[in-house]
Amino acid sequence: MTPFEFAHRIAVVESNNNPNAPLGDDGRALGRFQVHPDWLFDWSAHFHLTPRLMETWDSFVIRVVEAFYQSHTTMMDVEIAMYFHLGHPCKPTDSDWDKDYAERFTNAA
Repeated sequence: MTPFEFAHRIAVVESNNNPNAPLGDDGRALGRFQVHPDWLFDWSAHFHLTPRLMETWDSFVIRVVEAFYQSHTTMMDVEIAMYFHLGHPCKPTDSDWDKDYAERFTNAA
């Protein structure tokens, strides 16, 4: 899977790939990736990424999501997606594994 394909699947699962998705998680998640501002701030700082002049929110988030994917090459794609979703690494055998999310990610096109 390419970083772009990973980001696309995340967008499909999170918002049906809707760039105008309404706020989620009680107003904490926004955009088609439904990212929380603190997640974006932490990971963009980790990867030394900053918004480019006149860059859209969506474009910046895509770059951070792609970098997130590329930084976890020892994990299965669905595990990286779950890490994105839950905010921490998780295995399919863990009690907090979200089977529905994993299935939607795996089946996203």
